[in-house]
Amino acid sequence: MKKINPHSLGFKLWIYFMMFAAIILVILWLVQTVFLGNFYHIMKENDVSDMAETIIQKQDADDFEDTIDQLAYDNSSLIMVVDENGEILYQSDGHGPGAVFQTKTGTGTNGEPEGGQSIQITKSLPTPIHFNEMLHKLLTSSEDTLSYTYEEDGFNGETLVYGAKMAEEILLISTPLNPVDATTDILKTQLIYVTIIALLLGILISYFIARKLARPITKITTSAEKLAKGNYDVQFDPGDYEEIDQLAATLNYTTKELSKVETLRRELVANISHDLRTPLTMIKAYAELIRDISGDHKEKREKNIEVIIKEADRLSALVNDILELSKMQADNDAIRLQAVNLSETIYSINERFSALVLQEQIKIELNVTPHLSVMADPAKIERVLYNLIGNAINYVGDDRLVRVNLLDLGDRIRFEVVDSGKGIPQEEIELIWDRYYKAKTHKRSVVSNGIGLSIVKNILDQHTLDFGIISEVEKGSTFWFEFPKMR
Repeated sequence: MKKINPHSLGFKLWIYFMMFAAIILVILWLVQTVFLGNFYHIMKENDVSDMAETIIQKQDADDFEDTIDQLAYDNSSLIMVVDENGEILYQSDGHGPGAVFQTKTGTGTNGEPEGGQSIQITKSLPTPIHFNEMLHKLLTSSEDTLSYTYEEDGFNGETLVYGAKMAEEILLISTPLNPVDATTDILKTQLIYVTIIALLLGILISYFIARKLARPITKITTSAEKLAKGNYDVQFDPGDYEEIDQLAATLNYTTKELSKVETLRRELVANISHDLRTPLTMIKAYAELIRDISGDHKEKREKNIEVIIKEADRLSALVNDILELSKMQADNDAIRLQAVNLSETIYSINERFSALVLQEQIKIELNVTPHLSVMADPAKIERVLYNLIGNAINYVGDDRLVRVNLLDLGDRIRFEVVDSGKGIPQEEIELIWDRYYKAKTHKRSVVSNGIGLSIVKNILDQHTLDFGIISEVEKGSTFWFEFPKMR
């Protein structure tokens, strides 16, 4: 059996759901039992207040008396309209058919009527003996309305008495408050069963909900642990919720990128090791030649020293390229824009390749529109042109031809360098710009360390230029970028 972890998401969700269910049940118990009587009293007071407001609004209407009778009947109430002396001007005709109220005056010693009014009832309804008291309180009060409850002997429950001042009369309303104890007892019995059922259902439902919410997160955590151990083939499965799906998609993307980084890291180690080992081996070998063989032979010694110097320069160039790329990617090497004659820059770079072209028997064919200037960082854009042309020489085809084009497209200036080499497979085109990547068709004609095109990409990105590669296997490649024309 799986051990319950009190710190797990599923367990905490289950606890929260149970706490929520318990709070709802406590509120239900309080409302239905403890506060039921108070709620009922408040409701009845509001009903009587609404009745009084309706009667006051209708006091000048033709159906005034009918309104009183209807409200008394609908609300099981006794309604009276009296003057300030307590004389009854109108009284509702009772709570329903057969309920007849009678009034009589108080009598003195001689049996004649004397002041004050009292009310009797011939049915089993509460007698409003407190009307006189209400009338007195209302007349001596600054308030327009008053209400209170009292208990009457022989009547099971309380009676609410309400008084309101009208234009010239006094409105008196009496309504019984039915006892709620029996109702409360019934509700308590029902609530016991409801509570037991609700708790059982709450335990089951909250358990399954918590489990369903926690399961996809648990699976993602398990997959993340595999990823942390270097398994880049792991797959993060989506769940039933959008947030989980987004998290899974993000982690899958992260896994893919980490896999690429790991691949590049291995290529970096392999390429840098190769690029460092070769010149170091040659430096060591020629240094030993100087020491053991050509130390006293000036011509041989100088030739060997020259090889050592070239290989040291190669190591220095590799280190400088790595530092330059790191600086660019850290955004610490800001560009400084100024007008650059791109046509003249291409001619200058072509001259720098002349010795290599002659040695390797390569032809560089220039198709350059003269006097085309752009806003760029001179040193950086020169580095781009040099790297792209040098890259084309590295991958030159059997025809030993590299074409360099600088074209005026009207509102834009397009640079292209075209080789007729082996080309780049479609699945490798996006990798060309990665650090230390080298295509399998590479031919080493010039110094190359796999960083050149990555530097090109960073510089072109800094200039926010459009660039790309058009390549087809066995037919060669075209590297291009475009500048907006200067106005």
